[in-house]
Amino acid sequence: MARTIGATLVALCALMVSNADARTGYLVGAAKADSPPQTLPGVYLVGYGIGPVHPAKGGLRPIYARAIAIRDRAGRQVVIEALDLQGHFLAYQQGPYGFADIQADIARRLGIPPARVLIQSTHTHNGPDGLGAWGGVPDSYLAYVKAQAEAATVAAVRSERPARLRFGTANMTGFSGTFGSNSDATRTGDQADYPLDNQLRVLQAVGPRGHVIATLVNYSSHPTVYGPLDKVSPDWPGATATFLEHDERGIAPRARYGYPGSVAIVTTGAVGHAWPAGAPRGTDARVDPSPKSDNGPADIYGNAVARMAIGAVKHPRYVTGSRVAGVSSDVDVANANPVLLAMLSGAAPGYHIMRSFTPPWGYGDVLVTRTLALRIGQLVYFSAPGEAYPSIEAALRRDVHAPLAFISSLADDQLGYIEKPSDYNGAAQCSTTDEWFFTISPTFGADLLSAARHNASALGFRVASENDYGTGPLPPSTNCTQQQAGLQLPQIKLP
Repeated sequence: MARTIGATLVALCALMVSNADARTGYLVGAAKADSPPQTLPGVYLVGYGIGPVHPAKGGLRPIYARAIAIRDRAGRQVVIEALDLQGHFLAYQQGPYGFADIQADIARRLGIPPARVLIQSTHTHNGPDGLGAWGGVPDSYLAYVKAQAEAATVAAVRSERPARLRFGTANMTGFSGTFGSNSDATRTGDQADYPLDNQLRVLQAVGPRGHVIATLVNYSSHPTVYGPLDKVSPDWPGATATFLEHDERGIAPRARYGYPGSVAIVTTGAVGHAWPAGAPRGTDARVDPSPKSDNGPADIYGNAVARMAIGAVKHPRYVTGSRVAGVSSDVDVANANPVLLAMLSGAAPGYHIMRSFTPPWGYGDVLVTRTLALRIGQLVYFSAPGEAYPSIEAALRRDVHAPLAFISSLADDQLGYIEKPSDYNGAAQCSTTDEWFFTISPTFGADLLSAARHNASALGFRVASENDYGTGPLPPSTNCTQQQAGLQLPQIKLP
């Protein structure tokens, strides 16, 4: 019986792959599974302040796990998945709830290697605290997130159908700000020393008859439109997704927007100290809610991002050939932050970061994390296991020769800010608490870039290499410090 079932599955897979003909090139499926907490006691929200200060008292909008599966004509698959969470760890102290456990289960169930399954948290700052620094969540919720992430992936794979892949970009200048935005007339802040990643990237799967199956959006801005709430919400990534899916609340059923019947996977890019600054392309009264509605701020910003994504593929380029692949590399991160080390070990009273720090994911004060790179035709997709600064995206775009390079922060793991040493040096001046508190190592970014370039080279991309350990121009602009802190700190010198 087992051999008969196995032979049937092989035959079905062969038939599916043969259907990915020259006109389409790929088989693509997408799906979503809802993932809100089933009960609220013990669930804390994350991202504002520190410690258990925001217990969840309700839900503002649904949160989901959304996945896209892409198979080439040779039968190889990659999966990209986004979870509406502030962050999630590669592995947990409590049990098998981490990204590594999800990837291992998918490998067993579907035969897709872990190196081809990229899972990201969208980084919503009103999502359940799967990290532990803000009060945490019950283990039962971690188990539920894992089950729903796997369910979305399985459903995406099972819904695969012939598709062409097209891609495009949009210039998002003015949508986000950085240090000093509060007193900058343009609200975009200090662009000289902390330039933003203003490129929105879109990958879209289109069926043979022109219907959109899935839209993958990659944009670099913190999901912090609301500010702190006491309700679970997905912030602007959730609003962007529901707009693209034609699944908004409070809009007339006949209103034309988005792609009915599709799934939108919204991933956040190089979000390190980049946050929403407004929607400079304006609003659309036909589909945007009143700013006073319960979800108005996120809907207005998220819908604007969605319209930019739609515009990005109006005159698209197409992914050529039919090839997907993925590779991963481990990154050893020496924890140079004694407070984070104390919170990991439970030695800080009232705070307990739940990330595993025992072998194979940690050895004393060294944490072992992972970074992936995926190849989809001629495109490359990178993961960053924390909040990558825009300088990380810029370095990869500069050094890896591909028509388009995507990057997902908070993917594979959540180890705080990922900065080049020069970023760390200047950001410590501009953010005297937050930047220091959530930076595990000033060389994390340089080490990640080295691993990412290695991965890209292994996937066949031409790669230039540069030394990222230098401190850069000194000192960086102190405008941000004068605006935010009203003082000037001494320059921090790295060994």
